[in-house]
Amino acid sequence: MNISISTMGLYPAKISDVLDFLERVNVEFLELVREYPYHDLYCDDFNSHSVALSIHAPISDINIASHIDNIRRASIKEMEETFRMANELDAECVVVHPGKIPKMALKFTDKILKYNTQSILECKRLAEDYGVTMCLENMPLEDGLLYSNLEALFDFSQENDVKLTLDVGHAHNCGYSVEEMFESENIRHVHLSDNDGSHDAHMALGTCDVDFEGVFHVLESKGYDGICTVEVKSVKGVYDSLDYLKNIKRL
Repeated sequence: MNISISTMGLYPAKISDVLDFLERVNVEFLELVREYPYHDLYCDDFNSHSVALSIHAPISDINIASHIDNIRRASIKEMEETFRMANELDAECVVVHPGKIPKMALKFTDKILKYNTQSILECKRLAEDYGVTMCLENMPLEDGLLYSNLEALFDFSQENDVKLTLDVGHAHNCGYSVEEMFESENIRHVHLSDNDGSHDAHMALGTCDVDFEGVFHVLESKGYDGICTVEVKSVKGVYDSLDYLKNIKRL
């Protein structure tokens, strides 16, 4: 498996500085969160460095399950722009969040769930049109967020052949064991962060309660050869996570 770093922990450094950082820490994989200042990048931005990419679709102001048609359509358009960028940059996959239930829509959740399904399948089709792999991500326990329930996500994935990003921190926050986190055969991408189970904290690996030794043991037993992205909230968290991975001989 390959260790990657998300731009989340390096934000808002210029992409040239991000690439220099990767070189200094000897990491060859990067996950771009496609929000400013990483929303409009081209191959030329990476010519001076050898790096393999994945892309996280935008999160801010996005809801692919919105009951407001223009917001839902605009959110899907942002997904399509991300697939276009992934094709241009030869990125391995695009991470997409499912939709969420707005407070004003709590009385008609069936409609939101229907929109969510329709939008995910439309995004999958668009990703295929651009020749990239969309990986739908599981969510933490937070009001309105869909697919915090792994069983429901795994069932949907199996029924619709949708590939997945398994976010370990989100799954831990939802109370799942390491073994339960990886029961789906459609997991193609992994996010790594730590928390104490009470909320989605995106702390450095090894600082809280997630059993990362168990995570890597399960991944290796399944022959996982994809990307594991360190998705923490600060530069210090990135450094601490890389040190932890070296200490447990995973980097």
